[in-house]
Amino acid sequence: MGASSLARPSASACWARARRYTCPVFRSDRDALAGKLDDVQAENERLRRQNEAMRHALLAQRVGGQPVASNSYRGGVAALGAGERVALARHQLEAFPVWATALLHVVTFGIVSFVRFNAMHAQLPRAERDDPSVGKAIVLHFAPYFNYYWIFWNGLRLCDRVNLQCRLRGMPDGVPRGLVIAACVASVIPYLQLFTGPITWLFVAIAMQRAVNRIVEFDARTTSERVEPVAAGAGVFGLRFPAVQALPLPDDVAAQAEAEAEAAAVVAGELGRGQRYPRDR
Repeated sequence: MGASSLARPSASACWARARRYTCPVFRSDRDALAGKLDDVQAENERLRRQNEAMRHALLAQRVGGQPVASNSYRGGVAALGAGERVALARHQLEAFPVWATALLHVVTFGIVSFVRFNAMHAQLPRAERDDPSVGKAIVLHFAPYFNYYWIFWNGLRLCDRVNLQCRLRGMPDGVPRGLVIAACVASVIPYLQLFTGPITWLFVAIAMQRAVNRIVEFDARTTSERVEPVAAGAGVFGLRFPAVQALPLPDDVAAQAEAEAEAAAVVAGELGRGQRYPRDR
C-alpha cells in the first residue's frame, strides 16, 4: 500500500504532465498556422504586384499605341477588350458626403471643389495619352487666353473619365455633359462669371460627387459579395471542408486545453487521495 501510494503521481505532477503534453502541441499548431498565414499573405502580395505591373503595361501599350485624336471615352465600352476593361476599372476614388461637398463649395466660393475634382485626374486610370495630370489640370487654368479653351476641355475630360467608370460597371452616366458645358459657358462670360459660375459649378460638384460615391459603393458591394464566407459543407472537386467562420479561435483552443488539463489534474488528485486514504468498509 505504501509503495503504491509513493508510485502514484501527485496532482502537481499530473498538472505538469498535462501542461507538457498540451501546450507545446498547441503552440506548434499555432506557429504552423501563423507561418501558413504569412505564406498566403506573401503570395497575395506577389500576385498583387504582378497584377499591378500587368495593368500598367496594358494601359501604357494602349495609350502609346493610339493617336491623340481618338477618344475612347466617347466611343463606349463595347470597343474595349476584356483586359482593357479590367485595367481601366481600377481607380483610387474615395467617397465623400455630398452635403459636405456642397457646403465646402459655398463657403470657399468653389476653391475646394476646384482643387478636389482636379485632383481626381491622378485617381483615375489613363485611357488616352492626353489625359492631364493634376498639376497640368490646375496650372493651365491660369494661362492667359488659353484658359478659355482649357476650362471646356478639362471640365469635359474629367466628366468623361468619371462617366467611363460608371459605364464599365454597367451604370448610366453620373455627370451630364450638358451641365458641364453650361458651367463652362457661365465661367467665361465677363461679369456674369462672378455670379453664375460658382452656382453652376455647384451643381456640377454635386453631380460629380454623387457619381463618385456610386462608383465606390458599387465596388465595395461587389467586393463583399466576392469574399463572402464559404458555407459549411461546401466542396471543391468533391472534397468537403468546414466553413472558415466555424473554426475555433486560437485563444478559445488554448482556454479549452487549459480547462481539460485542470480537469485531468483534479481527477488525478482525487484518485491519489483515494489511494492514500481508502474508505473503511
